[in-house]
Order: sequence, then structure tokens, then C-alpha cells
Amino acid sequence: MKLFKITLFALATLMMTNCSNSERSMGFTNWSDDGKEYKFFLGTDQAVQVVRDLDKAWAERDYEGMRAFLSDTAKFYWPNGVIHNGTDDFIDAISANEVPENAWTLNGAFSIDLDPSIGGEHVHASISGNIADSLGVKKDYHEKYYVIDGKVVTWHQWRMDVKPE
Repeated sequence: MKLFKITLFALATLMMTNCSNSERSMGFTNWSDDGKEYKFFLGTDQAVQVVRDLDKAWAERDYEGMRAFLSDTAKFYWPNGVIHNGTDDFIDAISANEVPENAWTLNGAFSIDLDPSIGGEHVHASISGNIADSLGVKKDYHEKYYVIDGKVVTWHQWRMDVKPE
């Protein structure tokens, strides 16, 4: 009986320790409106799902469907320095310059948050381009989305050439 009580006490202690709601923070950033240094916290699956749903609509060339995931006043930053101000400008540009055979794979995404008490999350996504150019070079992309209340308010894209081995 004594062993049973010790085991029960140890199990209860372990459960209370592992079930605490304390937020774990890591790293640092001074990328904030107030210029202060903040730590990152883990974000939510809800913000990641916004990016997954946006990616799905874009892959299907459902430009009107994309609007459900974009703030009307969102800003979009391309690797070549072009900036689109607003969803209309962005969708007009991508739909006018779309290459029908263009395809990509969303490899993964995660969300981090500077301050879970005020909302807004930074979702980072890894993407591989599936179509090679005439020299066999494909593209890998890193995209960063700032999501507030289920809408992307800023989008940044970085690109890297992936040469055949």
C-alpha cells in the first residue's frame, strides 16, 4: 500500500508539473513598433491554417477565394524589391503574371508570437518550386506572413536558386 501511495503521489506531481500553462519563450527580436526587445513565444495552429488555406487557394488560382485570408490593406514584399500595397494590387499582379504550369509544394510552416496577450502572429513557411528553368534550376522560397484575426496583413518572400547536383 505504501508503494501505491508513493507511486500515486509521484504520478500526481508529474501531471501537475507537465500540465502547467506557463508560456515558454525563446530568442529575441527588436522588430516591434515600440523598438523594445522581445522574446518569441510559440504561435497557434490557427495562424498556420490561414497560411495553408491561402496557399491552397493560390495553388488552385482561386484569386477571389484568396481574399478571405488577406486584409484589404495588406502589404506584399517580393524578393526583387517590388511592393504591392493592398490586396487588389497584389491579386491583379499575380493573376496577370501567372504561369499556368507553375507549381510548388508547401513543405512546412510554424508560427511565433512576440506577445500572446495582444494578438498577431508571425507564420514562417518553407516552399519548394517544382518547375525547373531551362538550366534545371529550381527555386526554394521562405515566406513570412503576419497574421492578425485570421487575415494576412504583411507578406514577405525570399528566394534561393537550387541548382541540380
